[in-house]
Amino acid sequence: MENRIHGDFIPEEVVEEVRLRTDVVEVISDYVSLQRKGKNYWGLCPFHSENTPSFTVNPEKQMFYCFGCNIGGNIFSFVMKKENWSFVESVKHLANKYGVSLPEKELSPREREENRLRRRVEEIHEWAASYFHDLLLRLPEGEPGRTYFAKRGVDLETMKSFRLGYAPERWDGLLGYMQERGVQPHELEEAGLAIERETQGKDGRQYYDRFRNRVLFSILDRRNQPIAFGGRALDDSIPKYLNSPETSFFNKGHNLYGMHRAHQGIREEGFAILVEGYMDVIALQNAGFPNTVASLGTALTRDQAILLRRYTQRVVVLYDSDAAGINAAVRGGEILRDVGLRVDVLTLSGAKDPDEYLRSFGVEDFNKALKGALTYVEFKYRTLVRETPPQNIHEKAELVIKLAPDILKVTSPVEREGYERFLSLELGLTLEAVQREIASQEQKKPKKERVQEYSQQKRVNSLKNRDNIIDAIICKDDTVHPQPTVYLGVYRAERTLLRMLLEDISHLPKIKEKLGESFWKVQTHQQIFNYLDQDGGLPAHSEETVQSRLASLLLEELDISQTERLLDDCIKEVLSTQAKERVEDLQARMAILEKSGDMAGAMALLKEIGERLKRGE
Repeated sequence: MENRIHGDFIPEEVVEEVRLRTDVVEVISDYVSLQRKGKNYWGLCPFHSENTPSFTVNPEKQMFYCFGCNIGGNIFSFVMKKENWSFVESVKHLANKYGVSLPEKELSPREREENRLRRRVEEIHEWAASYFHDLLLRLPEGEPGRTYFAKRGVDLETMKSFRLGYAPERWDGLLGYMQERGVQPHELEEAGLAIERETQGKDGRQYYDRFRNRVLFSILDRRNQPIAFGGRALDDSIPKYLNSPETSFFNKGHNLYGMHRAHQGIREEGFAILVEGYMDVIALQNAGFPNTVASLGTALTRDQAILLRRYTQRVVVLYDSDAAGINAAVRGGEILRDVGLRVDVLTLSGAKDPDEYLRSFGVEDFNKALKGALTYVEFKYRTLVRETPPQNIHEKAELVIKLAPDILKVTSPVEREGYERFLSLELGLTLEAVQREIASQEQKKPKKERVQEYSQQKRVNSLKNRDNIIDAIICKDDTVHPQPTVYLGVYRAERTLLRMLLEDISHLPKIKEKLGESFWKVQTHQQIFNYLDQDGGLPAHSEETVQSRLASLLLEELDISQTERLLDDCIKEVLSTQAKERVEDLQARMAILEKSGDMAGAMALLKEIGERLKRGE
């Protein structure tokens, strides 16, 4: 079986492999900040404007659904709707992201070449990580690395889980290893693992290893695949920390160290801990803080902040306690704040970094310190006051002006007033004066254009009532082709029957025996039933309304403690409604006969109606 869309073909088994490899929570997290509540994840819907999360993702069912706008489906329908792509384009994107090979005929020459280069770079990085890792764990040359990590309290299991490594004090260690595997020096240079010498030798271009006499930290993506390396010198080499350069394959600003493990921990804990050093990430994750990440040897970037926002709304910045660390926390906090994150800052006393603090004081003390983290506004205030204590009214006013942009970013009126009261008490000024000063800064801000969200309220109402249910809200401007009226009782019965079939397809014969195959009043329900009746499976691709209804059904809680009774009740409700509709139809026909003067025909129908009512039909 094949999917044919816009002239492209993708075998059904390939689509299924992409679906099985894809994590719906992970993909949707690229667009929506999700937080776990129970077995589902919740966030603000990306398809309509809302302030309270009504968008849910179920990792078990691999479906999403918004209870606000009734849009839902599987991972393919999400990507299609969010990116405005076709089904084939969405499958290609996810196949590429999760390493599923598509038939060559599906790809253009440019796409084939891009895939080939990507696979080659992935292969080279995997070999490099294995080379550095094996040197560290079992070869004599790796002794300096083992000594370093032993001093830092890193055990063998941690070395394996983080794929730590060691680069020997040689110019061509990796080059020689790779040449044995058919990797050319220029390929290593393109991957950021080798450097071309400024002066060429008699044999032409010459290269040497980028990393030498350094312990290496593998930068792993969420598939645990190495995409870059960070190296710390074990001698007086400059720079002390050396990282893989930017390439077409690797972008520092789009990644964070430790995210291969932390993406789940951040969702579970509800916030991220952002540190400076690789060893800080390792120490904190091993100590029970799986939500810890670090930027990749450079100052925090906006893209990294946006990456964090996909997983959480709150970040605790935990940089070194020296002057450089404090200044970096101020700058990093501003970047995080500007992308809409709530920022707290933790400064540890008695140690220069989190790794040292944990070894000196332990996990319990760290937890206490974490609970005492300052809000970004409080932290920035104390930093400014420490650097330049205000001596007069003018300097106090200047301090309020410096903090005004941070306070104006706060959306909660209660929190904003809290900061204004904080400044009032700290500076000995009236609350009204502080509020007026901050408000005056707000007036100076340029007006920003507001982008209209995809979904309008009118559209939401239409989606909610597109089945034309009576005894519920009816939308006046519904679809172009009006649907038949559906009683609320039978609508609920149909939903429950489908939900039971999705849970256990063995109910199908009984439903068909009692009700047939075409009893469904809601067209979408009939379509889903047809899919289930054909092969018991769910379609990877179908029209939007079918995918949305499937998602809403799959995410609906069902008490299956009395399945047979529930099944019988639903069948009775459908049969009862059918009987009621037949009587109503007979009554309508009788009225027509009466108007036409056919009293005999009308009396015959009246008799039939009486007999049906007597039999309870």
